Amino acid sequence: MSFSQRASSFFAFAASLLLIPTSQSWSVQELTDSQVDRALEAIWLKTPAPEKRSPDSAKRAALEAYLTRLGPGTELLTTPEKPGDLPPAVPFAPLQFHSEVVTPSTGYVRLGAFIEDLPARLDPVLRDFVQIGVRNVILDLRATPAQGNLALAGEVSGCFLPEGTQAFQIRSSNSALETVRTQKKPVSQFKLVVLTGERTAGPVEALAAALRAHGGALLLGVSTQGQAADFELVPLGKERFLRLPIREALVRGAPALVPDGVHPDIICNATPEATDAALLKEAQEGRVTSILKETERPRLNEAALVAGTNPETEAWIQTQLHRNQPKPAPLPKDAALSMALDFLVGWEALYGRALALP
Repeated sequence: MSFSQRASSFFAFAASLLLIPTSQSWSVQELTDSQVDRALEAIWLKTPAPEKRSPDSAKRAALEAYLTRLGPGTELLTTPEKPGDLPPAVPFAPLQFHSEVVTPSTGYVRLGAFIEDLPARLDPVLRDFVQIGVRNVILDLRATPAQGNLALAGEVSGCFLPEGTQAFQIRSSNSALETVRTQKKPVSQFKLVVLTGERTAGPVEALAAALRAHGGALLLGVSTQGQAADFELVPLGKERFLRLPIREALVRGAPALVPDGVHPDIICNATPEATDAALLKEAQEGRVTSILKETERPRLNEAALVAGTNPETEAWIQTQLHRNQPKPAPLPKDAALSMALDFLVGWEALYGRALALP
């Protein structure tokens, strides 16, 4: 076996991940096999530091590059708490499932953890919305980290999309495509606004993309993490595991979900800290409307004139009397939820009713 062949056997699997620095940058994919062999031979013979050109260092560099190129969620882990557990990429405890009517025509649903009983919990809530006369639904995915699987994403999408809709496709390692279709008739057709956050990750990203592509949903918030895949824990020995995507979701007409994620139609520039504070406050209060109400500034009006009072002057006097006292911490603001409600109010003002699904 020639020297170049021996070098190639050490480095060939890593070569597709390296850049060959020249006067003009080229990718390895643009080189012929003989050019790759010559480049590897030059690295082996001419690189001064032995630790940078050994087969062992090449393998480690290749693994690091693969972990990066396969996208967020691909990582090395220690032993999980339970067999089969897939820890979320961001350590954040999912909030509980919650539903609420926030205006006479708008309902709010926070999915929280993406677990198997979601469709069974979601259907009754949507039926109640229909009975009340709710036409719009705000679906909050901001507290949903990487959990569940793509099959569950297909089931949940069936709560909103017409029966038989191709929600998305699943591509596995053999490049075969599996089509995921909704299996039931939804209770109604709602105008959907989906809230996405910094930690929205995993199969729920496929749900968001499917609702936008096939249900006319508007996505509001920030880009998701790019983990719309089923992951597997591959044991490496000595309590080490590789968390590896083995099946990824593809939504017709949408950019790649892995590793790019889902990008919102309307960006909300609230900081992650402000969003987390609002979500936690809403969870503690047990309702989201508790922090949506804003205190109105006192105004001089006809009723005050009849009563012989001036609310503006009285408010100013009270402010001066208490100016040296510590002020209470302001309530957190849920900017994304407020924007979603403003959009729906404007939509109904223009069109008078929810838009039917295409």
